[in-house]
Amino acid sequence: MKLILFFNGWGVPRETFKFLTWDDFEVKIIDLEEKVDLENLKKYNEINVIAWSFGVYNASKQLGDLKDISLNKVIAINGSTKAIHRRYGISPMIFNRTLENLDRSIYLQFMKNTGLENLEVKGEQIIKKYRDILAKFGEDYQEIPSIFKYSLISTKDRIFLSRSLINYYKETEYKLIEEEHYPFDRWNSWGAILDEF
Repeated sequence: MKLILFFNGWGVPRETFKFLTWDDFEVKIIDLEEKVDLENLKKYNEINVIAWSFGVYNASKQLGDLKDISLNKVIAINGSTKAIHRRYGISPMIFNRTLENLDRSIYLQFMKNTGLENLEVKGEQIIKKYRDILAKFGEDYQEIPSIFKYSLISTKDRIFLSRSLINYYKETEYKLIEEEHYPFDRWNSWGAILDEF
């Protein structure tokens, strides 16, 4: 069995990715607040990792100490393990300002800046949930090593600037793509993302 673990970014419902076909993979989406069942991974004979935005940090944090499990392709998309960082991620000032002022309109403006313009917000409860997740992310954030072998970097990204990511991944195999922060509309399947490398 072949698995793709997709580490999602912040505030994007997993239904957003339902248009991507699975090919012959099983796909598990891991949101920021979720933990991977590492024991369960042992049943797969191939494990690939795709991580996007803040999910890049989350993947490195959760999979950095794997012992008896090897990973096949490990691809970062528009994010770095230094997720809250003046040079390589989102500046601490912008992160804190977003957290302090987060409401429905700021959330929707942020998503528009990622390239996602049609997300719906059903009630204020979801904004509170996203605020709590962002606050926990900030509280738990620490410098950790990257697990990534490959990186896709969008040239039109307004969240993680491409020049920052190019500098961060200069020792890693990376590819520039002419997309915004949310680039998934360029693919039809999860396997097509793996095929970028």
